[in-house]
Amino acid sequence: MDGLRIGNELDEKTKALILRMEKELELRDKELASKNKEINELKNELEYLKGQVLNKNRKIFGQSSEQIDSNQISLFDEAEKCCDIKAVEPTIEEITYKRNKPSSYIGKKDNLANLERVVIEHKLDKDKANCDKCNSKLVVIGTKSKELLKYKPAELYIEEHITYSYACKVCEEVEGKVNIVTTKAPNTFLYKSMASNELLSHVINLKYQFALPLYRQETYFDMLGANLSRQTLSNWIIGAAKEFEPVYNIMKEKLLESHYVQADETTVVVVDPKGEDSKAKKYMWLYKTGEYKDPIVLYDYQKTRSSSCPRDFLKGFSGILQTDGYSGYNYVANAERLYCLAHIRRKYFEIVTKLDEEALKKSRAVIGFNFCEQLYKIEKDLREKYEGIDDYYKNRYKTRLEKSAPIIEEFIKYVDIEINNALPKSPLGAALEYSRKLLPSFRTFLTDGSLEIDNNGAERAIKPFVIGRKNWLMCNTPKGARASAIIYSIVETAKSNGLVVEKYLVYLMDMMSNLENKDKDTLLKYMPWSKELPETVKFQNKNLHNKKD
Repeated sequence: MDGLRIGNELDEKTKALILRMEKELELRDKELASKNKEINELKNELEYLKGQVLNKNRKIFGQSSEQIDSNQISLFDEAEKCCDIKAVEPTIEEITYKRNKPSSYIGKKDNLANLERVVIEHKLDKDKANCDKCNSKLVVIGTKSKELLKYKPAELYIEEHITYSYACKVCEEVEGKVNIVTTKAPNTFLYKSMASNELLSHVINLKYQFALPLYRQETYFDMLGANLSRQTLSNWIIGAAKEFEPVYNIMKEKLLESHYVQADETTVVVVDPKGEDSKAKKYMWLYKTGEYKDPIVLYDYQKTRSSSCPRDFLKGFSGILQTDGYSGYNYVANAERLYCLAHIRRKYFEIVTKLDEEALKKSRAVIGFNFCEQLYKIEKDLREKYEGIDDYYKNRYKTRLEKSAPIIEEFIKYVDIEINNALPKSPLGAALEYSRKLLPSFRTFLTDGSLEIDNNGAERAIKPFVIGRKNWLMCNTPKGARASAIIYSIVETAKSNGLVVEKYLVYLMDMMSNLENKDKDTLLKYMPWSKELPETVKFQNKNLHNKKD
């Protein structure tokens, strides 16, 4: 009996030991599972960070284009790579004494037919126009022509205007009052400034179209013999911006009346009133009309990236607003959001460009990228087939419903399925999540043929500011930043409407200098899209005007 009882007691102790060991093993299994999960998360985070570093390196050191088959031409060997000794020089219509009517076609890349032509004839002097053998008079038997493309260096000079006052002495003697008549000097855009309209336009054009900062302009004008300080040039620009405010306001009013607007924003460094660089980011916002007809481009300087900025600027707008995925635009009242396919495509592009051939075959990101490529291919075919004709938007609307709509729906299904299997923090997971938020609303793209597939128009329009920012680095004051916003708006709108910026600015300044009333009805005839503008301010070489930056 005692042996049986001891055996039972041992059995109970053994069972307790086994149970305890099982619990310990279960705890260790849970710890291992937790560690494995942590390791996997760290691996995913490491892959994500590697991807971020690769993307940053590609943006800094790689090609900026997102075209798969594009070839990058280095800035330093561009001349050698583009050189072709067999290539002919720019063609110019041949000039002889029997002139044919010059062709109006200016489609060739380097056509120079619009330039002024100066013909210099090299004839023998009368005393040398006789034969040196028999002394008979020489006659012309033929001509040869050699064409040189000449450059006339810029020059500055002082134009002094002296006005005279006249009085009638007879009236003074008879009536006791002097009848005085005074001649008038031409008005200038900046009252009481020595800057002519031509010089002011040149300064603005150098800074805002060609991104030449004022400290370099100071050196430039010094070489031309004029000591113009940066402060003087800056005062001229701020003064011009103030005078241009009525033009800017009309442009904004017209933009708000349109049914389709594209928007974007970028950072800018502004020096605070104490003269120190502001640590907080400031922003330059851009808004442009989406359609090709009478384009308007507006810049707006703001201190923040708050949703109140687009909300306040677009107050009164009712239509379709196309942007990237930034949620701040959601607060614009009466605006239907249309997102940008280029931003969606970029997420997949950044994945597939890092994969080798074998990895590409297994990658699920390639599927999303191909959906984007198919949609862009349809848009390219539509441009090549219909752009420039009256029914372009109508044809684009019909074709999109037929071809693009099914692709968009398949794209949305792909995202909904794949997002369940993708790791959230992986590059593919991030791309799918981004697509999931934006793609459903992208169906708006199918409702109107005038809508664009992406927001690249706004990104191209803000590019001149970004390029200029690299050169002048910062705005000296908030006042200067606001002045830049006004002038950039006029310059970019003029460019978009096919105008030669500097010539248009001179014309606009000349007209506004002599206006007593600068109301909307008066200024409309001088706006960049006006049909009443003279031909002299319009870009003649349409090939170069239509070339994208």
